[in-house]
Amino acid sequence: MRCNIFLFVLVFFAGCSDHSGPSTQGNLDSAWREPDVDQRTLRRGIPGEPRTLDPQLADDEFSFPIIRDLFEGLTSEGPAGEVRLGVAERWEIDATGTSYKFKLRKNARWSNGDPVTAIEFVDGMRRAVDPKTTSGSAGLLATIKNASKVIRGTAKATDLGVLAIGENVVEINLEHPAPYILQILSQPVCTPLHRPASGTAARPSPANGPPISNGPYKFLKWIPGAYVELARNEMYWNKSSVRIASIRYINESSESTELKQYLAGELDLTYTIPMPDFDRVVAIYGTEIQTAPILGTLFLALDTTEPPLNGNKDLRKALSMTVERELISQNVTRGVTPAYHFVPNGVRNFSSNSYAWANLSPRDRISEAQSLYKGAGYSEMKPLRLKLFFNSNEGIRRLMIAIAAGWKQSLGVETELVSSEFRVFLEERKNRKNWDAIRLGWYADYDDPESFLEIFRSSSNQNDAGYFNSDFEQLVNTAIREPNVDTRRALLQQAESILLNDYPIIPIYFYNTRRLVKPYVGGATITPTNRTYSKYLFWKTLDQPDSH
Repeated sequence: MRCNIFLFVLVFFAGCSDHSGPSTQGNLDSAWREPDVDQRTLRRGIPGEPRTLDPQLADDEFSFPIIRDLFEGLTSEGPAGEVRLGVAERWEIDATGTSYKFKLRKNARWSNGDPVTAIEFVDGMRRAVDPKTTSGSAGLLATIKNASKVIRGTAKATDLGVLAIGENVVEINLEHPAPYILQILSQPVCTPLHRPASGTAARPSPANGPPISNGPYKFLKWIPGAYVELARNEMYWNKSSVRIASIRYINESSESTELKQYLAGELDLTYTIPMPDFDRVVAIYGTEIQTAPILGTLFLALDTTEPPLNGNKDLRKALSMTVERELISQNVTRGVTPAYHFVPNGVRNFSSNSYAWANLSPRDRISEAQSLYKGAGYSEMKPLRLKLFFNSNEGIRRLMIAIAAGWKQSLGVETELVSSEFRVFLEERKNRKNWDAIRLGWYADYDDPESFLEIFRSSSNQNDAGYFNSDFEQLVNTAIREPNVDTRRALLQQAESILLNDYPIIPIYFYNTRRLVKPYVGGATITPTNRTYSKYLFWKTLDQPDSH
């Protein structure tokens, strides 16, 4: 009976369309329209409101694409995700591998014409690790000398191992060798903080007026709930390579709305494709679809600090065992890979160990979970009651309903589904009184297992579960300082095994990105970290190859 009802829920979701508005079926037969030759604005969809355009404060997936267009670090990323020079024209590494010097380009300018200086990079990174900033990405800088102490409040921001040598050289000293620091330095949290000739620097905000940026694009306007518009930064050091004059990030109310606008010729590049429409879109627009696995994991974090889930590992394990990952990947969020560990497949120099029960038959898995549930003191007469929190999104809601249905049928859990608009969700997620379980996703900031595991250290602002295990903490901290790649890999594999065995999280699936791109947009590629910089895009004719 359990499987029949759950399958009904999944099949229903697989065949239905979004009920928030008219079906997109009628638009699927319409042909794309090539832009007029004088069209200069590329229209990109984002199905959610950006939380901020502040590089040091951003920690959400809808803010980052815009920020990456506005700001540039010492290093940058190429169209395939490779590390490239950014504001720095060259770097030098000392013999120990712990001291880097970056020489800035003389023609690096802010969008108002001010030169970009070394002290502005120092200011930006000091601001990132300052506890007063509460940066969600501060942990990325942990490998820099004294960064962890500053984040914990046991050292001053001025103790951070980032120095300005004159106006054009930035020196960065590390706690230990970390070659991946070059990719970290391309991330928004490491971008410079503008020092105006007079007055106090203000980070991007609609209330502050047009912000000053140093990347390939500059800010034009932000209409909350509608769009953010950018224009090519004529002061950018490499402006001649930026081939699209303006970008409009259009904030859609839902994935279905985004699809309708794309089909109507009102978007050039979507953020995703809603699964209920996927087969029909593939049948008609297959040549415009891009899809690829990326380094990211969708998971539930469980509140390990308060009842009913704290101090009850067996109960948390029962919840994880009764998530029907295969059925979800086949019928609710197709194209993804079921996750029985946290670090995604394909991360460089790493191989995860899955849950021991992953190979059990569904019947044996459910039977063991029911025994654990009963042993934790719950039953049909005394069901576990949970509050499951997630951001408002039709695809995510379908997923949460499917998970709650599985828990109900397998264990008898009563789940209250609670959702909030994305920006509200980002604020409320930090208050565990709002939830017992919360839907989260994590993408690699850099291609390394540390990027996934360090977020569960007790000092991490991303540790929403409130998880702490001293053995896990010691293994990760040791691995961070370990120069031998094989030893480091073994330490991180042990750390992930401890994390999985403690069940503070429930991995659901590894991401596979999917989107639509108009045939006249060139340069759009999907990188392992799922980043598409507008500076690499260009208009092309239908017979033009997709090259730069």
